[in-house]
Amino acid sequence: MGVPRRQAPACVKEETPSALLKYREDELGALRGDGETTERPFQPWDRVYDYALYNDLGNPDLRQDLARPVLGGSQEYPYPRRTKTGRPAAKTDPRSESRAPLDEEIYVPCDERVGFASIPAPTLPPLGGHFRSLADVYRLFGLDDLGRLPEAKAVINSGAPFPVVPQVISVNPTHWRKDEEFARQMIAGANPVCIKRVTKFPLASELDRGVFGDQDSKITKDHVEKNMGGMTVQQAVEEGRLYVVDHHDWVMPYLKRINELPASEEKAEVSQRKVYAARTLLFLDGEDSSMLRPLAIELSSPHPEKEQLGAVSTVYTPPDSGDDGITAGRFSTWELAKVYASANDAAENNFVTHWLNTHASMEPIVIAANRQLSVLHPIHRLLKPHFRKTLHINAVARQIIVGSGDQRKDGSVFRGIDEVTYFPSKYNMEMSSKAYKAWNFTDLALPNDLIKRGLAKGDPKKPETVELAIKDYPYAVDGLDMWAAIKKWVADYCAIYYADDGAVARDSELQGWWSEVRNVGHGDLADAPWWPAMDCVADLVETCATVVWLSSAYHASISFGQYDYLGFVPNGPSITTRPVPGPDAGAEVTESDFLASVTPVTEALGFMSIASGPMGLKGTEVYLGQRPDTEQWTRERRAAEALAEFRARLEEVAGNIDRRNADPALKNRTGQVEVPYTLLKPTAQPGLVLRGIPNSITV
Repeated sequence: MGVPRRQAPACVKEETPSALLKYREDELGALRGDGETTERPFQPWDRVYDYALYNDLGNPDLRQDLARPVLGGSQEYPYPRRTKTGRPAAKTDPRSESRAPLDEEIYVPCDERVGFASIPAPTLPPLGGHFRSLADVYRLFGLDDLGRLPEAKAVINSGAPFPVVPQVISVNPTHWRKDEEFARQMIAGANPVCIKRVTKFPLASELDRGVFGDQDSKITKDHVEKNMGGMTVQQAVEEGRLYVVDHHDWVMPYLKRINELPASEEKAEVSQRKVYAARTLLFLDGEDSSMLRPLAIELSSPHPEKEQLGAVSTVYTPPDSGDDGITAGRFSTWELAKVYASANDAAENNFVTHWLNTHASMEPIVIAANRQLSVLHPIHRLLKPHFRKTLHINAVARQIIVGSGDQRKDGSVFRGIDEVTYFPSKYNMEMSSKAYKAWNFTDLALPNDLIKRGLAKGDPKKPETVELAIKDYPYAVDGLDMWAAIKKWVADYCAIYYADDGAVARDSELQGWWSEVRNVGHGDLADAPWWPAMDCVADLVETCATVVWLSSAYHASISFGQYDYLGFVPNGPSITTRPVPGPDAGAEVTESDFLASVTPVTEALGFMSIASGPMGLKGTEVYLGQRPDTEQWTRERRAAEALAEFRARLEEVAGNIDRRNADPALKNRTGQVEVPYTLLKPTAQPGLVLRGIPNSITV
């Protein structure tokens, strides 16, 4: 048995022994590809980290309708950079990179390939229409026609084989229909980061009136005050009782094109779309002002004659009876409006809060770290566990998930999974690019995010002082616990190596890393005023804490709930396909018509195959606070002690979450569906319920 290899002590370049300095510099030069004199495709054994534009999403050489715009490097389509592969240009479009065949791995530096060689492109059945009844959907998960299973309450903690029952129907299979549950998922569901406090009413659009006309909300006081218990809108705004989930401005510019899908070439590959831009207005209700209720949903379309004439909007409100009771086999137009709003939320969750804010935005940070920070550098050692698998999974995603399509060996065309299963289809990554214009790294630190959305007040630098506007906001409450633990760990670690602000400013590798992140990896936003200067310890700690947060806890909270809340497509469809009937919210809709309006069968199966990916991590993932190289990762005793303290704090966070979930006064913790909120629980547990936060972005 060999003797375990000990790591050399961590040190900055300026403190490296002179005899080792050249080796340190040569290693970084090799990783940057210094000395490469010709353009060539990188090989699987190469270890070169370099940047490229997102010019490999389309496949113009296969079919012109599969061409996609280049993302990054322009004002029209700004975007983070991805890993360079060196592949040659497409034959029909020199601006685009040729696609790798489906059976060939896309290049990533060999050090980044961890755990799996590739993910095969799934084969979905031909487009085959919609579910005819809820019983059809229930049967996918081995439930009876009413969604029941004798051991239903145990299913979420069982080792049952796939397909696992999505948590949203695992205990109460019909309570996803309740208004209270619909609202709760805005703060404890798959996408709990889009809700904002309303500070001005009526709601206004920021779209250019010269291009899109009047896009302001048509929700009026008369629509909502009837369900506010005698409170006026103005009172609700002043008291912080009015909230909105507003996807209108992100969806509307693409709505006309989306609703014209599929084009003739795509009819056998992409289903019909009928989508609206949605705004959902909510009221903070209950004796302790902690329960949200939906007041109105506005569904908008472009003017049929000319987009410059503004939006055509319909406002839906709950039935006057206030009864959101569930009638088997019958739905209302209000319930249809809810799922059409949920489809907006599912798309923004996937392409903005998930893909853009974590996968795409983290990739250039990983590339720059490997190019500029030696493996001896203390910040490289701090962040390395949070980079694991990210470049690899992003390469796989460009090949089979977010790309347009490729040809199989049998001659058939494989369409990118997201283009088939989400309503934006061919426009999904373009829309992600438009969202990137407003991307702000510093705002993604949790306290900053909550304060910006009006969900909290206080000093963002002191998370323990942050006061939440919605006291029972599971994502925020658990998240602030996690953020505080992460930041304390990062601060303790950085204090070992940086005694003062001057030590940060003098660290040439650190400065090179952060300059490259800003000016190259995120070069399209390099001139934004919010970038940390990286000239003091506070900047270093906040930046590293944000990187750790985004790659671990934040990613888990907005990715790992997709299957459990959206895998049951009637709760959160990724596609809508029919016009919604008029504004009579009480009008009845048959069960078959309701299901014919949301994600069809084939697309639902495709969505489930991807969204269930995190379940395959059990037993293979490295979780927050863990390091496979625990005995060798540092010789610094204080660093090892700081890591041990971090692990202890994570155990405390897990215990706090368990106690909150068991508190019946905190109704948003489990909601009508009676499923505890565990997406931010840091410790892993047996079973397929998603508990445990991986160190890095791995799915």
